[in-house]
Amino acid sequence: MKLPFTIYSPSGKIEKIVEPTAVTIGVFDGVHLGHCQMMARLKDIASEGMASLVVTLASHPAFILGRRSGEYWLDEPAEHLQLLFETGVDYVAVLPFTPEIAQETACQMASMLHKTFNMRALLLGYDSRFGNRSHDDFSQLPQLAEQLNFTIHHNTPLLIDNQPISSSRIRESLQRGDMEETTRLMGRPYTLYGTVMHGRGVGHTIGFPTANIDLSHSRKTLPRPGVYIVDLNGIPGVANLGAAPTFGVNINTLEVHLPHFEGNLYDQDATVQFHRWLRETQNFQSSDALQEQIQEDVKSLLGSPLCCNKNAME
Repeated sequence: MKLPFTIYSPSGKIEKIVEPTAVTIGVFDGVHLGHCQMMARLKDIASEGMASLVVTLASHPAFILGRRSGEYWLDEPAEHLQLLFETGVDYVAVLPFTPEIAQETACQMASMLHKTFNMRALLLGYDSRFGNRSHDDFSQLPQLAEQLNFTIHHNTPLLIDNQPISSSRIRESLQRGDMEETTRLMGRPYTLYGTVMHGRGVGHTIGFPTANIDLSHSRKTLPRPGVYIVDLNGIPGVANLGAAPTFGVNINTLEVHLPHFEGNLYDQDATVQFHRWLRETQNFQSSDALQEQIQEDVKSLLGSPLCCNKNAME
């Protein structure tokens, strides 16, 4: 079976890789600090006359195999590629994970990587496991490596608070709204992307206009609903993620108030970084009560490190 790889270099899509390669394979969802450590190890292995190649999956196995009800990622496809290349690897090969590919055993996958990419070294994560579990031959990889003349290397976990960094651990911190923990594990603030769209205009009527972000095309996991300190395209603000019960809105929305911004953001691309969870979304009895609470939220924003740089507020 010839696998349908799409191969990229930092400058864009390419047809093939001509050098021998050191390869690692996995989902690498979110490209967190643990993944970055693994890419550094891959580059070190590749320094012995090879190119570094990351084989990543375009679809999550847990979704395709029915172990997860929805496909919610920690990054967008373009963001995923960019983050991988920011680690300094030479190439990324994207593989759509399909039920047919799920039938391939570990040794079949490794043989295909050896044949397709002239693989001379294979780096496995501390908890790496790939290939068909019903016909599990993962333990036979060392014999295959000896037969095909490639080496196998094992990475060690990167620990924070004596626990390995993992994508599932990051999802748990997002569910708690613990954005400080999320930032520590990822090495950067958690970010959502969308387009600023026309909303209901309620914010203008109470003196707190908001940028309403369309997240309908996002594949990313949403943090815990509530009010957050954020920045939108680098401008500090306060955001409500989730419903707006005071105004009878019961669907997920992302509305960002930028206290010191004047201008038109409609139809512009928005990058929203989440820095700190402030409070639960509340159902206020009046717009006056909501105004008072938003004023308190803005005070929290102005007292945060995000606003210490006055230039950021201009």
